[in-house]
Amino acid sequence: MPTKIYYLSSEVSPFSEGTDLAKISNKVPTHFQEKKQDLRIFTPRYGFVSERRYVIREVIRLKEIEVEYKGEVGFGAAKSAFVPSTRVQVYFMEYQPYFGGKNKTLYKVAENRYNQRNAEKYFYFSKIAIENLTYLYWQPDFILCNDWTTAMVPILFKTVYAEEEFFTDMKTVLNLVNIEEMGKVGAKQYEMAGLEPEDYAGYEDNLLGLAIKHADEIISISINGKSNKEQIEKHDKIQEALKATGKKVKYFTISDESEEEWQQLNLELETFFGVEN
Repeated sequence: MPTKIYYLSSEVSPFSEGTDLAKISNKVPTHFQEKKQDLRIFTPRYGFVSERRYVIREVIRLKEIEVEYKGEVGFGAAKSAFVPSTRVQVYFMEYQPYFGGKNKTLYKVAENRYNQRNAEKYFYFSKIAIENLTYLYWQPDFILCNDWTTAMVPILFKTVYAEEEFFTDMKTVLNLVNIEEMGKVGAKQYEMAGLEPEDYAGYEDNLLGLAIKHADEIISISINGKSNKEQIEKHDKIQEALKATGKKVKYFTISDESEEEWQQLNLELETFFGVEN
């Protein structure tokens, strides 16, 4: 039976490219699709991503995805396409107020400053990503949450959605690729996503730490020739969370991006996700 993986990423090559995550989010899903696994990507449709060029199509049942955010009920939407030259299905989340702009730097604004609305934007993306599953009537085995942009997902699973039977058997995996600041994250942003103060107590300014607390597994994929291990080990807030929970990070690293190295990385990920060969 195929392993079902819901792959959440704020960037996927060639649609949107800001960091190494974009390439990882192309190469890894492509391999799993070629191995006949059921992997589906969920990513924002930024304003610069062309519907015509990438043949992005409307999906009737995803036209109005109901979501509660900032204390109000609203609607997002998702459309469907494929990663070019593959059969990897991509669902593009559409929400013009947050992702309709043409800024290809994704996370930054003028003078190379991080957008102070990043947390608000990507917390919304995370909630829509979860709600999308109920509209697809699809229950993946794993939800792969890439970086701080989807770190809210494992938190929501163990708090806001903890009592919902539909999500009971899904495991969340947090992949730490870029350990960067994302703008202000605090009580206001957490509560936009529906969290209560007790849900983030002790982690008021530590999103990644809170995600580590709630994720089922923690991994780190690096393709830049150097493991992220040193950077993660120097990150005080991440280390505090790992120590408090007793969790370990599983590292996956390739050095020269040769096809052989990508193949080895993907074989290791197959083992991690329990893919049957």
